[in-house]
Amino acid sequence: MHFVVFATHRQELGQQRARLADAFGDYVHNPTHHPDVVVHHGGPTISESDGTVTGLLLVLESPSREAAQAFVAESPYAREGIFSECHVRAWNWLTGRPG
Repeated sequence: MHFVVFATHRQELGQQRARLADAFGDYVHNPTHHPDVVVHHGGPTISESDGTVTGLLLVLESPSREAAQAFVAESPYAREGIFSECHVRAWNWLTGRPG
């Protein structure tokens, strides 16, 4: 199953988010941290007014919503309370799908 993660960052924690960016990148790109979840796409969402990072969007392949939610909850950003909101939604991937 595919899932889309929409997360909003706590803006007051911008320095902490920046400090954790490398750890989060390693977590997302290193499947040993999450062997049952594949991250297909992802990146930050950006403020239109000043270009700052406001959150992130990820496209995941996961055996279940619970596994996708656990993947997010175990991430460095979630463990440090960087997210003010985080939604994991099932997604029917119709176009641009790899393979």
